[in-house]
Amino acid sequence: MKKDRKSFFAGILSFVTFVLIVGCSGKTDKINRLEYDFREGDIVFRRGTGAKANVVLQVDKEGLYSHVGIIVERDSEFMVVHITPGERQEGETEDRIKMEKPEQFFSRKRAKHGAVIRLKDSLEYAQKASAEAYRLYQKGITFDHDYMLEDSTKMYCTELIWKAYLSGGKDVTQGRRSRLENVPLFSGEYIYPSDIFANEEFKLIYKFYN
Repeated sequence: MKKDRKSFFAGILSFVTFVLIVGCSGKTDKINRLEYDFREGDIVFRRGTGAKANVVLQVDKEGLYSHVGIIVERDSEFMVVHITPGERQEGETEDRIKMEKPEQFFSRKRAKHGAVIRLKDSLEYAQKASAEAYRLYQKGITFDHDYMLEDSTKMYCTELIWKAYLSGGKDVTQGRRSRLENVPLFSGEYIYPSDIFANEEFKLIYKFYN
């Protein structure tokens, strides 16, 4: 009887171990390897892990995501162009636009959740936006800590996506602006990640939760 009970519990333990291993490894593969096809102009969102992400989500009441980038293709490899404060490369003295692999953009250190959306119809708009984003990357624009949409010499993350698409004739915000009030020095109208994510001309092609 003891032997049967021991075998029974050993079997249960093996089964639970198997489920945990398969479940965890599957999740890791899906997030870190990103086994799906990107296209130029895809817009990538992440919900960050740090204090700055919490600040964005506190003001963006409609949003799930705190940061956004755009996919470009260089040398047959898909990369994310984005701009954010606090992620300077070694030797940099300013927060500057960057280009990195999707695995870096979506790393567990930086992202709690993530999503990718794609324009449903015209590939041309997406390709033009991708080309403009890469041009801005080559130009080396810096982060706009004043968050002024009227100033194109510096940009913040959603402004970069908006202006990249706008250069080819597509307003990804569809005119949406979010108003921030009663905040000294920062009251005004801004583009939040949710103002882009709400665009029904785009379709959700991928979403994950860390």
